[in-house]
Amino acid sequence: MSRPTETEDLTSVEWRDTAWIERVGGFQNQQMVLDYFAQSPFWDRQCNNQILAMQTQYNDLRQPYEATVEALRKMTGIEFAVVHEQPPVWVIQKQYRRGPEPNDVNPIATYYIMGANVYQSPTIYSVIANRLLTSLFHVNSAFKETQRWMDFDPSKGYSWQAPKSSSASSDKKTSGQSGTLRARESQEFRHWIDRTIEASALRIAQNRFVPEQQAAMKGRTEATIPSVAPSMTQSRDEDATGKRQRKKTDDGSALAKRKKKTTTK
Repeated sequence: MSRPTETEDLTSVEWRDTAWIERVGGFQNQQMVLDYFAQSPFWDRQCNNQILAMQTQYNDLRQPYEATVEALRKMTGIEFAVVHEQPPVWVIQKQYRRGPEPNDVNPIATYYIMGANVYQSPTIYSVIANRLLTSLFHVNSAFKETQRWMDFDPSKGYSWQAPKSSSASSDKKTSGQSGTLRARESQEFRHWIDRTIEASALRIAQNRFVPEQQAAMKGRTEATIPSVAPSMTQSRDEDATGKRQRKKTDDGSALAKRKKKTTTK
């Protein structure tokens, strides 16, 4: 059998058979995974797995999966093997076997089962090529867009023309930003004006309160002095009246003594 180097590109195909899974009760081992994969369009009817299945289809005691793997190692050609198992994902590799050793195989294609869906995995070459084509497409679109706004004049050379739509939108954006800036400046100006007015009113009130406080203190002082002065004047008058009364009493007693002496003589 000649060694194939390529396989059919079926990366855009998605296949599943939920009825088969429900009938067998799910994937219980790797052999059931391969049996389910054999129902898909990705299966190769000429592979060694198919040959062994045809040889043992009438055998009541079907050999287990380990025996199938041992039998496949003794053959050469295309075979399918489960290379990764992590439910609900299984990875199946299509490979070409050259000899009985585990390393005597060349990978041809990779497939994976996710849940009940079967897909063909893209190659690294196709992924990189797709990314490069996408990048080149966007670069080409950018150059075409720039050429639309490029202008050449023999006397001035190359120059750029600003698109009208973009300039209009930029003008609207600028006007909107300027309007927002003016509104913000007006709000801040009002805020500072209000603070200045409040500070001036507070300063005027403080300046007006100091003279009133001084006048009130002066009034209290004047009201206290007259209340003290009459009492002092009254005490002085009382002292003078007392002295006069004492003087009159002394004069009266002296006069009575004189009269008494005269009558005695």
